[in-house]
Amino acid sequence: METQNNVEQKANVRVAIVGGGCAGLTAAWWLAQEPGYEVHVYEKSWRLGGKGASGRDKQGRIQEHGLHIWLGFYDNAFRMMRECYAQVQENKWGPDHQDVTHRLAHGSFEDAFFPEPHIGVGIDDGCGELEVWSGFLPPAKGLPGDESDAETNPFTLANYLVRCIELLKTLMVSVIGTPADDRPGKARPDKRSATDEAADLKFSSGDMPESAVLLELMTTYLRTGVLTTAAGILQAVTIFENWVRQLNYSPQLPDTALKLFEAVAAQIRKQLREFVKIDQKLRWKTEIIDIVMAIIVGLYRDRVLFQPKGLDTLNNVDYREWLKSHGAMHSSVNSRFISGIYDLVFAYEGGDHSKPQLAAGVALRGAMRMFFTYRGAMFWRMRSGMGDAVFAPLYKALAQGTSAKGGRNARSPVHFHFLHSLSDVGMHYGQYSRRVEKLIFDTPSTDRIDEPGAGALDHLGCWPDEDALLVHSDSERTPRQKVLNVGDDFDFVVMAVGFDDFVTVLDAPGSEFFNRMPRKWADMRATVKTVATKAGQAWLSKDVESLGWYRGSGMFSALGMRFQTWADMTHTLATERAWRQKGAGDDPADAARSVAYFCSVMSNAEVKKASGAPERKVMQDLRAMLRRDMKPLWPAPFKNGGSVLRPSLLVGPLHAQANWTGSDRYALSLPKTIEQRISPLDPSVSNMTIAGDWTACGLDAGCVEAAVMSGKLAAHALTGALPALESIIGFDHP
Repeated sequence: METQNNVEQKANVRVAIVGGGCAGLTAAWWLAQEPGYEVHVYEKSWRLGGKGASGRDKQGRIQEHGLHIWLGFYDNAFRMMRECYAQVQENKWGPDHQDVTHRLAHGSFEDAFFPEPHIGVGIDDGCGELEVWSGFLPPAKGLPGDESDAETNPFTLANYLVRCIELLKTLMVSVIGTPADDRPGKARPDKRSATDEAADLKFSSGDMPESAVLLELMTTYLRTGVLTTAAGILQAVTIFENWVRQLNYSPQLPDTALKLFEAVAAQIRKQLREFVKIDQKLRWKTEIIDIVMAIIVGLYRDRVLFQPKGLDTLNNVDYREWLKSHGAMHSSVNSRFISGIYDLVFAYEGGDHSKPQLAAGVALRGAMRMFFTYRGAMFWRMRSGMGDAVFAPLYKALAQGTSAKGGRNARSPVHFHFLHSLSDVGMHYGQYSRRVEKLIFDTPSTDRIDEPGAGALDHLGCWPDEDALLVHSDSERTPRQKVLNVGDDFDFVVMAVGFDDFVTVLDAPGSEFFNRMPRKWADMRATVKTVATKAGQAWLSKDVESLGWYRGSGMFSALGMRFQTWADMTHTLATERAWRQKGAGDDPADAARSVAYFCSVMSNAEVKKASGAPERKVMQDLRAMLRRDMKPLWPAPFKNGGSVLRPSLLVGPLHAQANWTGSDRYALSLPKTIEQRISPLDPSVSNMTIAGDWTACGLDAGCVEAAVMSGKLAAHALTGALPALESIIGFDHP
């Protein structure tokens, strides 16, 4: 990469960002804050968002790419959106703005995002019937995007381990503890347990550290069967927890601690099997306990806490296989809780449910952050589509720019160019360097796409669900080439397209890109894989309670159906009605009382069988889901041989979405592929960096947060300053 000293000699450093998704807009957000940078975003669509894009049909119904939920640990993404909405509030760009060109669907962060504590997974009731376990997760301190401190940003494996033990103790008490049990806790001067008495003996002799003596003593008691009560086991777990909190790294202690916890795990599993025989309803708790124990044992047995690469040392093995290798029971590894994690990240190679594959290190990092570092709530929803709640406000804020105010950096306006599809890249290969010399785009045959009104939002700050930007003659729609030259049109390039589009353009016939690059680039092309996904939406004339669902709104996965995930999205109806009221008035579609979103992976075999029309196959699956599969969840419509497809229940057409080609596909985190990812900080091309959730960004999973982290890394690669690497939450993660 060219040095900052070189670029400072120019009045303006022109940056071409190819791709207007999360990664590209994040890079634009930060580059525009660096003085002397002129940023241009080239987007192939008529709207921004990439995999997060959404639009509105002619009745104002939200048409999503899929189900989009943000997690409470998305600190980098939430921080950017909170800064963006601060500008929205400052300019009063809300839904009630008198000037239609300044309206947005939401006027503040609190209007756009809200916490979702209710989540669940499908489980087998023991008789082959589907049940749903669901729960309301407790709120955590603060809001995502808050400044971090030692308590709210515990990105160390030791802290994660302590939280695992706390969770283990809580679940154990709820399963095997009784009010009369002798549980560990506060000191009781009037009564001492047998375990307390035994622990006092640890100082009677020997020169080993006190913690080592105690660990050895408790291990002996567990292995000889002295501590077989719930109280004894809980006491042993507490001692192990105290040792972890002290985190003494003396050479003999890790092995001693491992022996202790292996003995604890053996005793716990023995008791859990007995409890499940008595009460099958406890199975979901015992499965989580078993999984947590396997994680604790595995982190010690594989010495992950003492490896410089931390969790990344586990990325060559599948998560399920890793859990099994550290003692997890077959039933736990194949439970719906683990399936839910695989469903969340579409972790099926080729979209085949018989081939679940997820790198263990990525899975553990995601799970630890998801459960132990969230702020506010574990999950957060948007009150409308991603396009309305995220990309429309980012578009307006970036296009306007800001002046320095309130202690924040000024941000130069960003220039947007819609309907620019990158078709080729001209490279120069020197003896010691490589650089981009040309960017070649296919664009419609009209200059209007570069006018200020191009890509404009509608009367409520939304994009349409189809290409409504061009309303010209057929001759104007004929593609033409637009060539940008280095030095004249750009100085630096941020390739923020999806992985498949990146490879397609740079691996085109005659291109030598991957052959003329270091071997690691060819390795990335060969190993990183993507998968197709499918999504569906249904608007219904009955609320969910009238359908027979009484657990309240929430998100539910691992359903084992044509679509693995269902979410009640009734809350989006308010913004759909607002769209109609601000536009052409009320519409018969206002009869909708609930909205259901569905999503799942789509196999390569399904795509191939669809013969170029996969949306038709997704629509068939959606109709079958509503005709048969939803009976265990919505029993009311199925009485007397009915189904959800009754015309009286459906309001307006169903929406089916097949994401099967190019940047619409989802990047997988397969074992033995994570090390082959290239970082945005890689200097192989002197004037180009990459950005996207498929890059090496510190999270390495297909999600908004990974894309934002990658975009921040790309901006740092160009500026060498903003954003500082230490400001990227979770990037330097063990």
